[in-house]
Amino acid sequence: MDKLINFKKTSSELKKFLAQPIITDRDRAGIIQAFEFTFEQCWKAIQKMAFSQGVEIGSPKTAFVFAMKNSWISSQDEENWLEMIKDRNLTTHTYKEALAKEVVERIQNQYLVMFEKLLAELQRK
Repeated sequence: MDKLINFKKTSSELKKFLAQPIITDRDRAGIIQAFEFTFEQCWKAIQKMAFSQGVEIGSPKTAFVFAMKNSWISSQDEENWLEMIKDRNLTTHTYKEALAKEVVERIQNQYLVMFEKLLAELQRK
């Protein structure tokens, strides 16, 4: 499945970015950009898998709700996925250094692991 391959590839790139020291604003911007790419490929992979089950999905939030209903994402992580959507929307439309630092911290400490868990689950399907 192309969407799953793309999700895996962008997730791997994000992981590589996070493995490097974060020194400059450019480092943070690169991580945020990699996060945005991974986010897009993540929900599109869910969208493609849902379509193969006869379900049409048109937004990230709907994709993540569908993934939770199908136990691809733990319902215990719902709040974190909603926060991820919010962060993705904020980083796409605004840039503030303090916000960038907070989002990068969440990417490091939460979001990468969430992407990896979902990817592993989707690969089993």
